[in-house]
Amino acid sequence: MTARHRLQISVLLMNKPSPVFNTRGVVLRATDVGERDRMLTVLTAEYGKLSVFARGVRKITSGSLPSSQLFAYADFTLRRGAQYCFLNESTIKETFLGISSTIEGAALASYLCEAAEELSVEEEPSAEMLQLVLNTLWTIAAGEKPLYIVKGAFEMRAAAIAGFLPDLVMCAGCGCEEPGSLGLLDVMNGRLICGSCYDRLYRERLEWASAYLPKDATLTDEYGQAILFRRLNPSALQAIRYVLYTNPKRQFSFVVDGEGIPLFRDACETYLLHHVGHGYKTLSFYKSLEHL
Repeated sequence: MTARHRLQISVLLMNKPSPVFNTRGVVLRATDVGERDRMLTVLTAEYGKLSVFARGVRKITSGSLPSSQLFAYADFTLRRGAQYCFLNESTIKETFLGISSTIEGAALASYLCEAAEELSVEEEPSAEMLQLVLNTLWTIAAGEKPLYIVKGAFEMRAAAIAGFLPDLVMCAGCGCEEPGSLGLLDVMNGRLICGSCYDRLYRERLEWASAYLPKDATLTDEYGQAILFRRLNPSALQAIRYVLYTNPKRQFSFVVDGEGIPLFRDACETYLLHHVGHGYKTLSFYKSLEHL
């Protein structure tokens, strides 16, 4: 073997990912396997979403048992396998015990973690999504913010991080920054439409469709996209703008007035669900608790 070949092999070995590595992350999903094991989905900043098999972690004597719980934030030592990682050991950093103080808080946290899991990508850095999840869990655990604030802010910010950032700075039709008493979120195109432009471009078509088309018919805009609007009053619009453009550390530091609350809630939920393309059972459970 020549010196050149030995050098090439050395470089390849140096660049090959280590089979054992350390990372810090939050458990988005924990599924029991057999009597002692558990499969985890862990969201990390450096490696994105990781599937982790935790062998024997459910034994009372396991030092990693606290870190294998849903919502646990921990330092993990993992070993790479062909299909997923294996847990060597872990040290818990935060358990967010306050989340379980109410069934509504636990249900909401479960839904938001499920959404974060779907919106995250394996082996792709996810620092923004991890920060959002941690801020959300901390806020739910503290119990100091209305859950509709936490839910809506997470939904809109998560959609933006995943690549569906709407442009709500100005009306897409005329460029005005304040649409007045009536603004509309164009859900499918991720843009703001003021009341005047809505009247000029869409009202007649939508009223005709409502009167003559089947209820399940899809009306499209000038770009061939399905038309789906959600009304926003000034309070709801300002709240969503704040969510999208503020410092992530102050993600939940806003208020919505009485009339704007249902508009804010509906717009944020609709925007996320239509861009992921389906609903969530965990969301349905949470909403059933709201009705109670």
